[in-house]
Amino acid sequence: MKYRIIGDTVQTIAIELSANECIFSRLGSVLFVKGALASETAPKGGYWSNISSTLRTEKDPPMVAFRCEQGGGLIGFQAPGPGKIHAVMLDGASRITVKRKNILAATEGVAINPVYLDGEDNQQVTKKLFVTLGGSGWAFLHGPGNLVDFSLMANEKMVVDGSMILLMQGEISYEPRPTGTLSSHLDTPYILLMHLHGPGHVILHTISDT
Repeated sequence: MKYRIIGDTVQTIAIELSANECIFSRLGSVLFVKGALASETAPKGGYWSNISSTLRTEKDPPMVAFRCEQGGGLIGFQAPGPGKIHAVMLDGASRITVKRKNILAATEGVAINPVYLDGEDNQQVTKKLFVTLGGSGWAFLHGPGNLVDFSLMANEKMVVDGSMILLMQGEISYEPRPTGTLSSHLDTPYILLMHLHGPGHVILHTISDT
């Protein structure tokens, strides 16, 4: 599989698929399709059921899978707004944590599992905010605004706005410490502070997508 990121302010990713290669995204994110690509919004099997249940909420559009049936195909996904597309290669051994809604597309073989954060039960933290990516394949993330990345050494600490995290990887550990509540109408704004502890790597985006 080959890909090319097009544009600067509002980017598009063009992905070349060979025969039987498959990629999935949310319905409505496709900009163009060329070649023998078939789409399906309800693929069968436990793999697709897990993808759909993990990435969707009631307000999200359904997931759709695009498979190249023969020869080669080209598909383009449009970013939801100004920002940067970040490509991540998963090799079967590595795992990364990303914000669920920032996943633009991923190839078949990428395993996606939910992350539970302390504070979800009492509505201090948004449910299904983060997921982990594993397995093998490519994942394409979209971060609104610009991307800022930091590497943390062992025992090095950092505090960030959790709503602005695009991804975390390595052995980084994290603890959510929200101020205010999601349903609060007080003057004090809701902020999800994430206390990070290295070693690892974190990428933030600079415009809120909430």
